[in-house]
Amino acid sequence: MQTIDDKIFITSVRDDLKDLLSISSGLKDFRIEDVKRPLLGRLNLEASRCEELLDAYGVQHNEYWSPLRKITAVIKGFSTIAYGLLHIQNAVPSYNLLQLDENFTDCTRIMIDLVFQTLIRASEEITRLNEDLGLNIELKNINNYTFNENDIAGRLKYDRIRKESENPGKTAVHLATSFLNLAEESILLKIYKKLNEDEYESAIPEEISEEKLRLLENKFHNLQSLYDTYLSGSDVAEKDPNLPVLRGQISVVYHLLECATLLIHYYERHSPYFKEKNTLEAPVETQQLLYHLMNYFIAFPEQYIRASQELCKDILKHYAEMGEIQVPIPNYRGFHVRPSTLIAKIVVHYGSDVTMTLCQHDYNASMPLELFRANEEINHVKRQSVAEHLVKHKLIAQDINSTYDVPLMKKILRIVFLDLLEKQKIMIYENNFSFEDLTPLEDETLGEFAKRGIALYLAMGKIDIVSDAKVIFTGDKRVLQDIQILAENGYGEDKFGNNIVLPITLSYLRR
Repeated sequence: MQTIDDKIFITSVRDDLKDLLSISSGLKDFRIEDVKRPLLGRLNLEASRCEELLDAYGVQHNEYWSPLRKITAVIKGFSTIAYGLLHIQNAVPSYNLLQLDENFTDCTRIMIDLVFQTLIRASEEITRLNEDLGLNIELKNINNYTFNENDIAGRLKYDRIRKESENPGKTAVHLATSFLNLAEESILLKIYKKLNEDEYESAIPEEISEEKLRLLENKFHNLQSLYDTYLSGSDVAEKDPNLPVLRGQISVVYHLLECATLLIHYYERHSPYFKEKNTLEAPVETQQLLYHLMNYFIAFPEQYIRASQELCKDILKHYAEMGEIQVPIPNYRGFHVRPSTLIAKIVVHYGSDVTMTLCQHDYNASMPLELFRANEEINHVKRQSVAEHLVKHKLIAQDINSTYDVPLMKKILRIVFLDLLEKQKIMIYENNFSFEDLTPLEDETLGEFAKRGIALYLAMGKIDIVSDAKVIFTGDKRVLQDIQILAENGYGEDKFGNNIVLPITLSYLRR
């Protein structure tokens, strides 16, 4: 494409830039309480349209004209943020927001003022560029525009036939479960609690970035769409007051993350320009920007996510279909790290309460450490099981209370071990397994020596006792179904403790 000179460029874009420059010029005449969404919407429209036009002319790659493109992008971003904050402010009464320690409404009002002041400074810069760059566009008076927002007189009669959900419980459970899973993925938002103000810059982009926030924003947007598609206006949403409340929390989190993404985009993409160039004045000081990013746009989503988790659990309790399954204990060393962690991840994924029962003892299946405790009971059951086989073995049963010399007792124990191994009553995990380090105690009987040997090698992890003991899981049938699949696949490991690939239905466990 041919290269054009500045005169042709100015002539080509002058009319298209007029509305953007005119509205920007008049923005300073508005009081914050008089700013309405139509004004911000029109400013955003003009900034977006002009940004595309300037890009088409390659302005971003031109040293002289690039400040115009840069400040246009800033106006576009901050007008979007300001519009989003006004939307949140107007929607708060309908969101049924949960109570937080801080007053969200007051903080939002303050943030609207701060963002609008930033927008005014950016608008002053683009107005100045009109003269400095030689555009000399004759600006319209701001009074030539109409930015009134309709006063809502009331609502129309609510007489549309409500949607009847085919499976309302399933949809509600899916919504609550998805929110709880997103809560787990939102752990990056806790960053504002971990850092001091002077550490904010160092956390970007390693710990928090535009990419990470945008992914999270989109997931909450999808969650809002899920509600609006399948539950909004339905009979189940009318009957269960918890569902509209959850929708409100999802929406406020989504809109705040939308603004947070734009702010961090400005920081990553545009703030370096203002540090390097003297052509433009930065519309907002970097430390101030990061302070409000962390303590409002990131802090409040994290707080609403945290506050909503109990609400989700209440929804799950209301709709969950309860059941019970019986599954074998893990082959390899019982409920050690891998099986316990996988079970807990399944339970946490669905957000339901699930209990594991073994020998009349209950364990919270969402906590790996709770499941670890079951190994004490499992090992007790295993020792009892193998003790029964020992006392019945022909070499021990006839002389269980007898004592022999050391070599003979070791020989008998070796034969018994081999028999138990052949009958698949025990597993040996070491190729060089031997009894050289095991010696009968003084006056120890053959039966006592054999039992002690079994218990010692079991505790040392050199052997395991094969047991047909089973545990019972009680809770949400969806969770139990996945635990059943996990159990059928060896709890993620073979009989020697090696990792195995789980079926695709459990792919979420790889996260």
